[in-house]
Amino acid sequence: MAITSLLLLVFAFYGSIHPTKAFISNLRPYTAKKANTSPLTRLKQTPLHASTSTAPTRLGVTIGDSKGANLLLSDLYISTGAGNQILKSINFRVDPKERWGIVGPNGCGKSTLLGAITGSVRIDEGDALVASKVRVGYLKQTAVSGSKKTVREEAASEMEEINNEKGKLAKLEELIAGGDSSEKTLNALAKAQARFEDLGGFTQDQDVDQVLKGLGFQPSDSDRLCSDFSGGWQMRIALARLLLSQPDLLLLDEPSNHLDSSARDWLATYLSKYQGSILLVSHDVTLLTKSVNSIAEISGQTLIQYVSCDYEKYLSEKEFRARSAMAEYERNMNEAARLQQFVDKYGASATKASSAQSRVKMIEKMRKEGKLEPPPMGVMEKRRKPSLVLPDPPKGIGEELLVLERADIGYEEGGTPILEGIDLVVNRGMKLILRGPNGAGKSTLLAALRGTLALLSGKRVENEKLRLGVFTQDLAQELDVSARAMDLVTDYAREGKHGDITISNQDARGVMGRLGLGDEKPLRKVGELSGGEKARVALSMFALKASNLLLLDEPSNHLDVECIEALGDSLSNWGGKDGSVVVVSHDRAFCSSVGFTHVGTVIDRGLIIEERGLEDRDWDIYDIASTSGDGSGSGCGDMFPVAELSVEEKAERERKRKLAFNAPKRIQKIEELIENAEVEISELESRMMEFGSDVEKLMVLAEKKTKEEENVTNLMEEWESLEEVMAEMNAT
Repeated sequence: MAITSLLLLVFAFYGSIHPTKAFISNLRPYTAKKANTSPLTRLKQTPLHASTSTAPTRLGVTIGDSKGANLLLSDLYISTGAGNQILKSINFRVDPKERWGIVGPNGCGKSTLLGAITGSVRIDEGDALVASKVRVGYLKQTAVSGSKKTVREEAASEMEEINNEKGKLAKLEELIAGGDSSEKTLNALAKAQARFEDLGGFTQDQDVDQVLKGLGFQPSDSDRLCSDFSGGWQMRIALARLLLSQPDLLLLDEPSNHLDSSARDWLATYLSKYQGSILLVSHDVTLLTKSVNSIAEISGQTLIQYVSCDYEKYLSEKEFRARSAMAEYERNMNEAARLQQFVDKYGASATKASSAQSRVKMIEKMRKEGKLEPPPMGVMEKRRKPSLVLPDPPKGIGEELLVLERADIGYEEGGTPILEGIDLVVNRGMKLILRGPNGAGKSTLLAALRGTLALLSGKRVENEKLRLGVFTQDLAQELDVSARAMDLVTDYAREGKHGDITISNQDARGVMGRLGLGDEKPLRKVGELSGGEKARVALSMFALKASNLLLLDEPSNHLDVECIEALGDSLSNWGGKDGSVVVVSHDRAFCSSVGFTHVGTVIDRGLIIEERGLEDRDWDIYDIASTSGDGSGSGCGDMFPVAELSVEEKAERERKRKLAFNAPKRIQKIEELIENAEVEISELESRMMEFGSDVEKLMVLAEKKTKEEENVTNLMEEWESLEEVMAEMNAT
């Protein structure tokens, strides 16, 4: 009975926990052991590749003997439908807790490799095996849509273990509320509560809030519907949902494409603390440098591994390997030439024929061992650095190319403007960078400058000779996938009022070739190109038509490092006194190369223009790493960037979080107890009036009344304490 009473007290203190129905999403991590769970519900029910393994396959991911690794790729070959080889002889393993960055130029096969692992890309030969019980989570480059949940609900929907345990608790609480107070049920409740606590259930809400905050969401966004957000923000919701699900093997394909610098910094810190395995495909050097501890480069259709190398060490190690391989090859060739010279000179000599024959065998042995073969192309391959040459800008009339006067900018007529009273003059030779917090309206301002978003009020005035050139982060995704890449480039250059009908296919191929789209790639349909190659096609279109005002919205998204450098270098040398540039970008390296003359800050529905270049403080202002918003939270252990706490501090924080989680239920119970105590006190006072002359009875009643009053005081103090803890936890 003592145990039963104790458990009843525990239940009364902690209160009840309500279930949350899980949402089956297209980023669902899975446990391979369970036949009814799915790694990626976007995939078909049958594997898309013909694996040589006889291991069981579920929903695209092949489960098999991975030799102790989370993932094992064995002698993998992949080609296009037309038979063009993409990847060959790939042998690669990812062990638990390893964090790999996958690098290489656009179109080399990085996303294809992830597709082979998930089963969305057909494998010609070999195996991609995932260990049993390993949960796989995958984030593609494309955004998601369609959820009718709130942001908070969607982000938490894949925290399966916590959500399932929450459901078990709710059922047990229903049994107890219905009168089942058996020791078996109470023991089951205690066990479920302990399991819920071990999983981080008591801090689930805080963990969800911290991840959303780290990815740039405001507290007020949590209760908004996902459908209220644009594609880029829905991508962030999908990323939050995936991170909170904590898969054992995390596959990320360009996760920073839709993130600003603050969110990128937070994500890099988060991934650097991640307790599972990671395969990260990214062109973001900062993200790679901070978040992974090994690099695998796709080069020459194969995978070159740089174990325990961060990105900077990989670059130096790659150069060292190339030099060493070439030096070894040259030594072997010189040795073979020396041996062959002896054979040629003394092969016919009776006295030295035996020595000559020995040297022939030595040469043959070197050949069999591959010492006379040139170093593998993957090791030696030197990619030609992309280049971009923009046409000279046509000269405008006067100094002002484009003007906004007292402009109110928004998307709903009669609604609240996103930007109000904007005055902006873009003069010839001006290079303007637009900065500001998330959601301030930078892209909205750019759309108004472009003329695609009508002003709610005010004026937009163009120079008679204005020639607008526009490059946006989504331009590549809007290309006609059924058209040939070269045809899109030439048609765009020739069409319109300011098109040039003299642009030839050769001109287009020249621009595309300098951007790395050589050989037969200009003749391919856009749908056959990778995401990065599509971005290069869009950049080629942008480069062939002369403009005197360039508007660029997150231009570095989807471009690899080399192309970003080429674009930055081109913009820094372009324009002179006649060409102007307006840029929205969170890519620090790219922005630093352009050479801006003005900095515009979009904040509080307004715009502040300063005539100066970019400074470090411009990045620090909106950099989450420099604020208290460090994304801390204990529910995911060291995966969250938190300050180092002592054991006692951690225990105290955990105690407070549990109190805060159960506080609403406990406060409700306290209110009932206080009400009952006050009724009892009132009854005692009435009885004391009845026995006014009986001192002995009055003393007994007075003692009871004092105890009840002390009980009320204690309950009130507990109530106030719980409210203070709730306020403290909500603040953090």
